[in-house]
Amino acid sequence: MMRKGTRLLLWTCVGLLLVGLIACEATMNSGGSSVTNSQTGAAGKRTVSAEEKKLDEEVFPKDRVVDVKITIDEADFQDMLDNASAEEFKTASVDYNGHHFDNVGIRTKGNLSLRSVVQMSDSDRYSFKLSFDEYVNQTLEGIQKINLNNNYSDATYMREFLTYELSEQMGLPTPKHSYVNVYINGELWGFYLAVEQIGDAYLERNFGNAYGALYKGEMTGSGSDLTWLGDDLSAYTGLVQKSKSSNGDILIKMLDELNNGSNYEKYINVPDALGYIALNTLTNNMDSYIGANKQNYYLYEDDGVFSILPWDYNMAFGGMGRGGGGFGRGANGGAGGGADGAGGAAGATGAADGGAQDGATGGDDAGAARGQPQAGAGADAQGGAAAPGGGSSGRSNLLIDEPTQGAVADRPLVAKLLAVDEYKVQYHDILQSAIDNFLENDKFSARVTELSEMISSYVKADPTAFYTYEEYEQAVPQLISTNASQIENIQQQLDGTIASSGDGSGSGGGFGGMGGGFGGGRTGRTAAQGQSETQAGAVAEPSTPTNGAAGSAQGGDGAPAGQGGQPPQAGGNGAMGDPAQATQAGAPAAAADGAASGDAQAQLPQGAPGAPGAEGEAGSLPALPDGMQPPEGFPGDAGELGDAAGGAGEARPAGGFRGGDFPGGGRGFGPNGQQAGSSSEALITGISLLVLLAAAGFVAFFRRKRL
Repeated sequence: MMRKGTRLLLWTCVGLLLVGLIACEATMNSGGSSVTNSQTGAAGKRTVSAEEKKLDEEVFPKDRVVDVKITIDEADFQDMLDNASAEEFKTASVDYNGHHFDNVGIRTKGNLSLRSVVQMSDSDRYSFKLSFDEYVNQTLEGIQKINLNNNYSDATYMREFLTYELSEQMGLPTPKHSYVNVYINGELWGFYLAVEQIGDAYLERNFGNAYGALYKGEMTGSGSDLTWLGDDLSAYTGLVQKSKSSNGDILIKMLDELNNGSNYEKYINVPDALGYIALNTLTNNMDSYIGANKQNYYLYEDDGVFSILPWDYNMAFGGMGRGGGGFGRGANGGAGGGADGAGGAAGATGAADGGAQDGATGGDDAGAARGQPQAGAGADAQGGAAAPGGGSSGRSNLLIDEPTQGAVADRPLVAKLLAVDEYKVQYHDILQSAIDNFLENDKFSARVTELSEMISSYVKADPTAFYTYEEYEQAVPQLISTNASQIENIQQQLDGTIASSGDGSGSGGGFGGMGGGFGGGRTGRTAAQGQSETQAGAVAEPSTPTNGAAGSAQGGDGAPAGQGGQPPQAGGNGAMGDPAQATQAGAPAAAADGAASGDAQAQLPQGAPGAPGAEGEAGSLPALPDGMQPPEGFPGDAGELGDAAGGAGEARPAGGFRGGDFPGGGRGFGPNGQQAGSSSEALITGISLLVLLAAAGFVAFFRRKRL
């Protein structure tokens, strides 16, 4: 009888253990976990947790603009503006869409954009970082830090927003983002884009943990191109550690395998990396890993495997030296144009050559100099259309299999992965899916129109805008035409009707043909205070072939938003009007005067059009104008060092990203997407151990009673 009782007890314990394991697994698969990597259905559509839905509705809504009201001591705020390059935190109170917080840290932020605004005598429109946990332990729905981006160089206000939307559809781990109206001490300061910082909440949501090694690629050091510099971690100064721990030599192991091995999947989330390369190629975003500066990305190590994280897309759709409707501005706010504007003579040369050449004066571009088929389609290859503000209209395109500025071999993440046939097929599938879906002309146009109708009134009322409302209206249809040109060209490359690669030297060198693609100093605050401004110059019709230098310039000060020129009513379709229409107000001013000043060149890297001695050499660091400090002289985003530092001693999931309507679906882009990992596994293991301990206790107790 006693033996039967012992057996019964043992079988009961085994049954309890099985029930516990099944219950834990069911809980994990039911979506109760906040790990979004595991929240995808059979068709590849991801489900969203209740916590994330609340975040999307209250903090980062996509269908409306929310108010961010900042209250700060006037003296502290003025000191922050006067010493913006120091990026020093000040204390403020913040009402974020009705959520009130005291003791919030606020500082200026940025890199190229910050240095450019510092040099503007007529604008103090900086980007800001809000740090809710800087002084006390508090978060906004789990978010510790939010960046308020000033839409520098983007007259459409949409480049970054749209690129992040595309990134989401591609299944990449994308930071939350939304439009906000920023108020300082009760006064409207500007219309901004709020972007979630790559931090604990982002990492937990996408990886299930926040304690892996996190690095940010920055242009001010070495190694951000991910080339092999040896096994000394200190040599990789361009890979700035943002986490508390480096987790040993895991970064060195990854770089060694990438450069000197072939088992890339051992250390790299390959589907994610292919998606990241595709995202930048699709949006012609050269202010990224594939560009000359080799920056604006994060690397996150999850259980020994690195994922590359998308970041900073205000230069997408050709904004960084490859056209795309940007508006360079002169010292007094006039749009830089003509031969002396930000488009410059070098831009004219590049636009005339067409194809993959981007307007740099160097002859290394993959293009006509080597007699290869050009990556520009139709009439666009003959020189493209003049963008408002002068220069190229963004009709230069990338070679999809050599999308780098400079030799593709100097970007091993691109060169090594695309050298594998299987990976190249996956990459091409990602490109095809994007141009068939989000970027398809009708769908993209409809989304741009929808956004324009939502934000136009806010753009019109923006008191510190870099651009006039008229320039915004001209830029929006140019964005649509730029995308149409790019996807047509990519389709031709995918179809094999034009070349998708060249001799290995990449898609072009410098930063030419940018269409005045960098925002300069409009008289933001002074315009709001009622000082008069003038706008002059007509915009060349976008369909008119030009040599890239003939775009009509806008000299002098641009008309303040919502004043001269009688723009169409905000909220309607006025922003989608005919880009060929020229808006004139006041007397013309010389375009050269607006572009020749140092402010017009404050952001131009060496090799940029309009810069003396521009050679367009890929890989060189930006050369700043007279009176400006080199990048090393600025703290950059050093203040973010602890932004994403996570705790220790927790388990990690295995990585992989949720799928969308893109190849691979399910848990990532392809078969290598992995399930949400070890945090759930650790929970299961812990419960199992408790059940086993309880069973052992029962057995021991029973045996003692029997004896």
